[in-house]
Amino acid sequence: MMNPGFNPSREAMLQQVNQASFAAVEANLYLDTHPCDTQAMAYFNQMTEAYENARKAYEAQFGPLTASASRESAYWSWVEDPWPWEGGNV
Repeated sequence: MMNPGFNPSREAMLQQVNQASFAAVEANLYLDTHPCDTQAMAYFNQMTEAYENARKAYEAQFGPLTASASRESAYWSWVEDPWPWEGGNV
């Protein structure tokens, strides 16, 4: 039985965010011990950009992934949408 809040597009976009984030963090950790590796630096920059692009695309369609990304000034709307790990109604 499929989760009624399941949206393949939403799930795929969130997976892209998570994969790019993971790759950027791993490259960061590698660079901590190999700071002169120019290929690793290029990869880190590429994954950081991929993460930012994926995050922005997700947030534009489904709302903020973190409370700090919520830019509402008149009302704290962060609590109204389902949290990314809850699936949500789409």
